[in-house]
Amino acid sequence: MTDHTVWGHASDALYTLHSKNAAEMEYAPDEPIRSQFVLGLFNAAGDGIALGGTRRELLTYLRTAIEHIERETDPLGELDQALRRLHTLRQQRGTALEAGDQAAMTRLDEEEVSVLDDVAYAAEIVNDEL
Repeated sequence: MTDHTVWGHASDALYTLHSKNAAEMEYAPDEPIRSQFVLGLFNAAGDGIALGGTRRELLTYLRTAIEHIERETDPLGELDQALRRLHTLRQQRGTALEAGDQAAMTRLDEEEVSVLDDVAYAAEIVNDEL
């Protein structure tokens, strides 16, 4: 395994799908291709990777990658976390109000403004994803 990373951007990326015979003609590999299909994933410059496999193997690979991206980038988690922090701050502020602790109320008000910014940002991202 090498540590060579080829960079590209998803919006410019290219892909190909070839049968075994077409892939051998397209890529002219040093060894015969033993896979039924070859999926090519490339950056805009044409650098990339060719993955061989059956239809099922390639679809499983792509589904796994999609699920990972969805799970790791889900903005709902961030929004949910910000809303929970806001709820906790408001409970703490209520307690401080009942105790007449003006210093704590002022500090909690400032924290609430910051958390509201987080909520607004997370909500914007969730909205953009819809």
